[in-house]
Amino acid sequence: MRFRTPGFACAGIVVLLLSACGSDAGGSNDNMPPPPTNVVPTANAGGNQTVTSGATVTLNGTASSDSDGSIASYAWTQTAGAPTVTLTGAATSQPTFAAPQVASAAMLTFSLTVTDNRGAASSASTVMVTVNPAAAGNATVTGLVTFGRVPLTAGGLNYASPVQQPARGVVVRALDAGTQAVLASGITDASGAYSLSVANNTSIRIQVVAQMLRDASQPLPRWDVRAQDGVAGGTPYTYSDSVTFNSSAGTAHNVAIPTGVNASGVATGTRASAPFAALDTVYLGIQTILGAAPATNFPALIIDWGSQAAGTFFSASGGQHIALLSDLTKDTDEFDRHVIAHEFGHYIEFNFSRADSIGGQHSLGDRLDVRVAFGEGFGYAFAAIVLNDPVALDSFVDTNGVSRAGGFNIENNPGTTVPVAPDNVGCWCSESSVWSILWDLYDTPADTNDGVALGFGPIWNVLINEERTTPAVTSIFSFITALKAARPAESAAIITLVAAQNINAATIDAFGSTETHVPAEVAANAALPLFTIVPGGGGTVVVRNVDDAGNDNKLGNHRFLSFTPSTSRSVTISLSSSNAATADPDFLMFRSGVTVLDAEHAPPQPETGTVSVIANTTYILDVYDCANGCSTVQGTAGDYDLTVTIN
Repeated sequence: MRFRTPGFACAGIVVLLLSACGSDAGGSNDNMPPPPTNVVPTANAGGNQTVTSGATVTLNGTASSDSDGSIASYAWTQTAGAPTVTLTGAATSQPTFAAPQVASAAMLTFSLTVTDNRGAASSASTVMVTVNPAAAGNATVTGLVTFGRVPLTAGGLNYASPVQQPARGVVVRALDAGTQAVLASGITDASGAYSLSVANNTSIRIQVVAQMLRDASQPLPRWDVRAQDGVAGGTPYTYSDSVTFNSSAGTAHNVAIPTGVNASGVATGTRASAPFAALDTVYLGIQTILGAAPATNFPALIIDWGSQAAGTFFSASGGQHIALLSDLTKDTDEFDRHVIAHEFGHYIEFNFSRADSIGGQHSLGDRLDVRVAFGEGFGYAFAAIVLNDPVALDSFVDTNGVSRAGGFNIENNPGTTVPVAPDNVGCWCSESSVWSILWDLYDTPADTNDGVALGFGPIWNVLINEERTTPAVTSIFSFITALKAARPAESAAIITLVAAQNINAATIDAFGSTETHVPAEVAANAALPLFTIVPGGGGTVVVRNVDDAGNDNKLGNHRFLSFTPSTSRSVTISLSSSNAATADPDFLMFRSGVTVLDAEHAPPQPETGTVSVIANTTYILDVYDCANGCSTVQGTAGDYDLTVTIN
């Protein structure tokens, strides 16, 4: 399964900021229903800890919860114990502090209160940290690790003004300056600080590893995310500081990882900060998920940077990885935070929800296969949520060798009626409609038709439950159907929001069976019904397969059939196309997203397959002529009738 980030184009023109690509849908929200009663959130300061002087302590408030929204802010304070420490990130879910030097055990108490997305504050929750004296004969080496981030604006990447930012959650090692042996290893905290215990009077160097690691030796949550060159080898990138110093020096040793790129965008050495910049975007993505599910176990992930030149995508085959472009002279992605967070969204959808998307190329204005529209729309909405920024930017280098950027603002909703440019007309087949709906469900500021602000928690709950198990395909239909059922108090506001995108939200179901809107670009009988029903006893149906909106993953290239057998038995499925000259009809059969039959064989037709089915269980058939529905066109694309028979 391959997902690629689209070209950032509006009506075929790359722009710096596509605020003109869409406008808020018409209408008024003057008669929106009053918001439901708000439930006060619950603070959870985490479990008590015992640490040693010099250690970096991370308090953990990620188990705090809000049953009808999301946590908007955290407030930590030290309420008892001496000495008083300085909390870094006291307004975050996981603040840190350096355990003070003590001669005997000291007990420090910290208090946490949280505020939800509608302004309600919790009661306080407390946690105790016991600090024991450090072992004799060891010195505590501390410091701050930062990496150079190249700012990205609508004008492109500004290599002349890199900004040092904290390298959060990465592995740091103390190396013997002579033998390069690893003497100690630790993890930076949320401020980029590290603390290592090393034998006194030892000559050392600091090495930083492009790896975020929380392994099985620690309680949940856990993760292992590495940045490496997928071709060159299987080890993460590292940056070794050139300074050698004595472990007993007693002063902090900071490490600033350079970009290795000059003001003109030309590499002057190793591009050392790039892997850490890519990792830091994933760090933010992990924190977003932990805010909704604090005990998450993230499957291992590789950020493949340095060898990829054919496109940016997430892949689950051969070990999960996000491949990033790395050609400094054409297109490089390490500083394109929305691109990375988008691909991490695909990783999240694949591992914790369900990703039915068939991937492929997509651009603004495309009329997409409904699975692709949801997957890509979710990716961009998730990126905006992670970064708390609805303006998506993607850098590239123009033909004159100058860094540029294209992008769009997902806050700008596609309209209900045809404007001057057709690519901002709302549709269930539009990634733009999907991302604008999901963002408006999440965000607090209300705009036209947006009277709901759920935060991320309710979105996450639908993703990991109903969206993961839907008998239909994953789409805006299945998602909104489940969200309305889960949030009855906000149902009216959800209907208003979704209806503004030309979707029959009031009567919506997972199969889109009441949908009537057909985009102008695609023939009506090739768009609806979204699912053609085959009788439970079997039978023959005919569906239209077209290339009106393009090939491969566009609306009309693939048609869906729904079959719920009345008895358990073996059935034979036959598919043929009216494209007699160059026909290559193919089909797949799914049960709740799991492939139970793959009939994608070479001609001649008809294409057939036999499978055992379970009574009263819904199966989905994805049928297509490869002239329209394959990434490489087989034969002549066009409008064809597909005849499907289930015996």
